[in-house]
Amino acid sequence: MDFPKFGLGNFGKFKFLLVIVYLYVLYLLLLGLIGSTSSEAYDPPEVTSASTEKDRAVIMAEGVSHAIEQELDAFFGWLPNDLLFVPNLIDNVTSYQRGVIYATRPASDIIAKTVSRYGKNDTIDKRLVDATSRDFAYSDDVWGFWFVYDCESKYRAGIKEWREWAESVGTTAKNAGIYNVKSDDVYLILKYCNSMLEYALGNLNKDDIGHFESDNIIYFAKGICAVVENVLRSIVACDYSVMERGGRENIDAALKRLSMIREFNPLYVTAGGDEVGDAMLPNHVAAMARHVDVTANRINDMMQSMEK
Repeated sequence: MDFPKFGLGNFGKFKFLLVIVYLYVLYLLLLGLIGSTSSEAYDPPEVTSASTEKDRAVIMAEGVSHAIEQELDAFFGWLPNDLLFVPNLIDNVTSYQRGVIYATRPASDIIAKTVSRYGKNDTIDKRLVDATSRDFAYSDDVWGFWFVYDCESKYRAGIKEWREWAESVGTTAKNAGIYNVKSDDVYLILKYCNSMLEYALGNLNKDDIGHFESDNIIYFAKGICAVVENVLRSIVACDYSVMERGGRENIDAALKRLSMIREFNPLYVTAGGDEVGDAMLPNHVAAMARHVDVTANRINDMMQSMEK
């Protein structure tokens, strides 16, 4: 006896394929409409004479991890490791997120080396070593095997390590963390901010930026600046010497420019129409470069003031 064969058949398979394509296109459209490159800046709580070392440690930990956590918690999550060409098609958000992790890695490194020990010869807290060299160091496009060891889980582990260190500061726990910030430490953190901005500026000032490459470079720079802004806000909140020696005017001007960078989100990115820069179309790359340059100069002025 012959039993009936059940299956989609050629026509059914074609319809199934159309549904998959439709859902994929819909997903891309939603990504384009909902995806954002204008994250909220970290607003640290006020630090007073009654604030503890733990309070300051929590602020610095949040300064390092705030931007990357926002991207992980975004509606569509982390995009650089998505499959089926998503990172290349939705490239503005992808470039922004890559800028965020690019700046988060050295932020974790320099702040772990400065605020979490008493001297240069002291051992760095193991949690912060793991966060820097194992978790945040993970490549941004790794999706893992069955979502094991994907970059999202590694980045969240790094955030957790920073928070566990901060929460342990000032406690009697065996692995209690240390929070110790000196003038030299503040200077090195400002130097980190300046070096990140200089790197972003170097990319923006390239001579050979094509029209279709300009948006990627702009949003990568925005991602870098998002981390720089959070770190700067954190160190200013935790150490009054930044305001006292670096100058309130410099700090206010730097934060104002960083806020402008965060809000910079043209409907369509153009890079002018010629090398001279007098084309009818606006040059968004040059506009972003100007904001980054002014910010870097202000932070450089703060560093020079602190050297005196």
